[in-house]
Amino acid sequence: MRALVRALPALLGVAALIGTAVTADSGARSVAAVDGPAVPINRATPTKLMPLGDSNTGGADAPGAAYRADLYQLLRADNRPVDFVGSLASGPAGLTDRDHEGHGGWTIGQIQDNVVGWLNTYRPDVITLQIGTNDMYDDAGAGAAPAKLSTLVDTITTTLPETRVFVTSIPVLQDPAHHARVAAFNYTIPGMVAAKVAAGKKVSYVDANSGLFHPYDFLEMWHPHYGAASKAAVRWYAALTGQQVTRFEAEQTANAVISGAPTRRTQITSASGGAKVGYIDLPESFVKFSFEVGAAGNYRIRARGANGMGTDCTHKVSANGGPQQTMLYKSYGWDLLGTSKVDLPLVAGKNTVTFAKGECYTELDAIDISLVPTA
Repeated sequence: MRALVRALPALLGVAALIGTAVTADSGARSVAAVDGPAVPINRATPTKLMPLGDSNTGGADAPGAAYRADLYQLLRADNRPVDFVGSLASGPAGLTDRDHEGHGGWTIGQIQDNVVGWLNTYRPDVITLQIGTNDMYDDAGAGAAPAKLSTLVDTITTTLPETRVFVTSIPVLQDPAHHARVAAFNYTIPGMVAAKVAAGKKVSYVDANSGLFHPYDFLEMWHPHYGAASKAAVRWYAALTGQQVTRFEAEQTANAVISGAPTRRTQITSASGGAKVGYIDLPESFVKFSFEVGAAGNYRIRARGANGMGTDCTHKVSANGGPQQTMLYKSYGWDLLGTSKVDLPLVAGKNTVTFAKGECYTELDAIDISLVPTA
């Protein structure tokens, strides 16, 4: 079967779902661009980043890290010096910096009651704020949530006026009444953020969750699976770095063709699209992605892979039939995925990127593509 060509909309400045490719941009509703990336590459000391919220920050998913695991690995793949901070610590082996303020079951008001102490203790440079899910239980709580969120943002920006605050919508919920409350709450957030920006506050809106989650993405009604949270992580990464990134799922035939028995697609909720490509076991096994880019240049190819071999494993990766480079994957288990990267030259127009068998075995979930970051 022939792989369909997909345009890489990130390079066109588009933030949307294009076919089966998820594109994340840096977010237009934000503080002035002159501030530069919130988590830059060239910084003498690590950027202190506080993930702040409820269990969808702390992690109710199986690895117990929500979006934090993939976000940290994406930042570190660029060699960005970053230090997650907070009074709690949890997460899988792939998340070596596990500090956060993601408090399971907490409402906006409970975060409000404690946030000043955390801010004064940890003095974060950046905050990723995702809160409100536990205010959606009834109409009264949901109705009060927008004003409470606005007050919380004011408290943060008054306590630490130089800290950059990124506020996201919350995930949809699989219940009609709760879904309607979430939709109404999320609708208010961009306007609230715009008002803070107009007042000179360093606040940005990130649409990290809307439109990303399908029924197979949920652990249960309140919590996305680990794989679904990885899609939100790409949007967080784009907002924090100013990069435009497009994700292509390896298992979806609109993005990639697979070859070489016994290579096949397998269903698993830790994969971002609900499945991954496994058994890339033979010299003739490969996964070949096809897409277009708007300009020639050096591109960063980040791969989300699962390695349960107990030792480092590799794929051999090439662009347009050119020289192979080695993509190295740490061993975190078959259900815990890690992010690795190589940089490859691409041409304007159609490109192919091929993953072939390397040392031992790794399953391939998805790739994230952008120009090689410089800031």
